[in-house]
Amino acid sequence: MAYAGKLLRLSRFRYRGSQRGLIVPIDHGLTLGPVDGLVSVARIGAWLTHHGVTGIIAHKGLIERLASRNMLGRLGVMMHLNGMSSLASKPDTKQLLTRVDTAVRLGVDGVSVQLNYDGDNDPHNMQLLGAVVDEAQRFGLPVLTMLYDKVESADPRARIARLRHLMRISIELGSDALKLAAPSNPDELPLILDGLCEDIPIFFAGGSLSSDEQLLSMTRLAATHGASGLCMGRNVFQRESADLLLDRLSRILRGRRHETAPVALVDELDVA
Repeated sequence: MAYAGKLLRLSRFRYRGSQRGLIVPIDHGLTLGPVDGLVSVARIGAWLTHHGVTGIIAHKGLIERLASRNMLGRLGVMMHLNGMSSLASKPDTKQLLTRVDTAVRLGVDGVSVQLNYDGDNDPHNMQLLGAVVDEAQRFGLPVLTMLYDKVESADPRARIARLRHLMRISIELGSDALKLAAPSNPDELPLILDGLCEDIPIFFAGGSLSSDEQLLSMTRLAATHGASGLCMGRNVFQRESADLLLDRLSRILRGRRHETAPVALVDELDVA
């Protein structure tokens, strides 16, 4: 029964009739403070109801405030369980800040954790993820792991192999979905996804503010090679108006034929 519950709850983060979705994380405030776009709950409402957004990820306090204003509506909601301020001496070691049973009381559809691997905190990260998965399993809640490798490598093959190892660890410990940073070299994206996207839904982050065409091109490539969508924050909530971009991204992720065409052709079709 718990397995059926996880499948049902994960489906709330996807478009109807599709295996893909566009989730907007808004957990940045705990790490970075009142960043542009997340200074107040009211400003979040500018994009929250857009049909292209399938879900959000937020800390418990923000979820309560959004719910109290009836702003969550049809969205899938994940509660983020861990974090650390950028003011701390070890900001990459994210501590558990709340529990899965709190997420259950809030009525959310899933929980998430962020694991930044810096080369020294592997035991902490693996123990945290294992414990969260065990607790979430009791309630039939899916766990999304935001996975970031902070160990730099000049060798692309070694860097990709290391990331894929960390992805495999998350699968072995029971994660139900992954969020990854999009590679700076798009050619690496199929190598990262190869095989692993058959075992777990993989969403890509948008990173820092990018042009529409950069995001559209990355999304087409990711969707073509088996990704489950986007988990993108700043490229939504820090845009003056995200409506057009969300329209186009959602067409790609829903699988509409003309949005999976090459960039130049898509532009011609959009103008027509």
